Amino acid sequence: MAKLNFEAENSLHATHGLHAFAAKCPPQLVKYGISRYSSPGETVLDTMMGSGTTLVEARLMGRNGIGYDLDPLARLIASVKARPLSDENIGAVFDQVLRRAKSDLDAIRGRHASAAAAARGTPPDFPRRDFWFDENVCIALALISYHIDQAGGSNAVRNFLWVAFSSLILSKTSVANARDIVHSRPHRYQHPKRPDVIERFAFRVKRMRAQMCEFRTGCSKAGAAHISARCGDARRLGLREETADLFFTSPPYVTALDYPRAHWLAVAWMEKPLRITPEGYGELAARYIGSERGPMKGDFEIDEALGGFRTAKSVLTDLAQTSPRQAKLAQRYFLDMVRALKTGTRVLKTGRHAILVVCPSHIRKVYVPTHRVLVEIGRAVGLRLKRRHERTISERRRVLPYLPEDFGSRMSTEYVLVFQKSKET
Repeated sequence: MAKLNFEAENSLHATHGLHAFAAKCPPQLVKYGISRYSSPGETVLDTMMGSGTTLVEARLMGRNGIGYDLDPLARLIASVKARPLSDENIGAVFDQVLRRAKSDLDAIRGRHASAAAAARGTPPDFPRRDFWFDENVCIALALISYHIDQAGGSNAVRNFLWVAFSSLILSKTSVANARDIVHSRPHRYQHPKRPDVIERFAFRVKRMRAQMCEFRTGCSKAGAAHISARCGDARRLGLREETADLFFTSPPYVTALDYPRAHWLAVAWMEKPLRITPEGYGELAARYIGSERGPMKGDFEIDEALGGFRTAKSVLTDLAQTSPRQAKLAQRYFLDMVRALKTGTRVLKTGRHAILVVCPSHIRKVYVPTHRVLVEIGRAVGLRLKRRHERTISERRRVLPYLPEDFGSRMSTEYVLVFQKSKET
């Protein structure tokens, strides 16, 4: 039996700590799966990669990695975390950005800025900007973002600095007037002292450079490998059949964390690198697997596509008695996971393994054994359950507030489901 509890271990090694991201899979767990069920030079696929934990560990172990996610910010973070960069190249571009942003900020503060410098310090317009950001913080963020966009060097280095920029906003100590910004709905927070955005940016990049150096050293020891982080939908991928040697992913929860709700305060500043407007980002949210957004019209009925899944039907029947809307959301999640696992199985080579890391949940005090539902779905799409491991979720690392009187008991066990693709698929 593998030891899959990592209470005392560092989960922020290499580039895993470059950017905060909710509900990340422990890298030690990914390392276990990759090392046990693949070999150097083979290809690991993660169709719901989030911030790229699977890709980072694949690269550190000399595996090729392909990752997909619908969220453009997640894709940016994952691509930066999984690509080794020269510290010299980062430093040259960073020094240029920092020098120019400081110069413009000093000029604006001294009221002798040119019209061009004043324009560079003009923030983008988006809903409730002045509620969430102090005026002076806005000016500093606008200057940093402008000079990152205009800096020389490679796209990869500029993307590294964009991730640093995003991490100023999406963190426990955000420069925004907000708290709980990464893990739940942002709440208004007034800083006792206005954040020094330029100083925080410099400090953040310094830490990130050290983390990237550690990652680059690890990659050089592992040997050559190709990593690709792509925007894509797990339910419909363009990859050809029999591409991956290992399919490893950690699906979102039923009625998952609303990543766009958490991320939009950074996305609003990053239209150019992400190639999406804040409005477009909000519209994208309804397409996420596990999303609570989108229309839920009509009476609840169990979809005939789930007719063969006994556990899913039982859960939906119980939920419908408490909340028809929640039953509809859970059913949409199950149907989405049928499509996602069918797609992942198609891309996986015959005889090779798929690993799903999944946690059950409570919805309106109804127990949802997501792991059992996914075992049923896996069997239907050609994945035979080979092993099931249980691991304890560390209470020390929980961040989200929880109200058991509203939702039921909090989950303390996560399941690692190891499947094998059967020859009949």
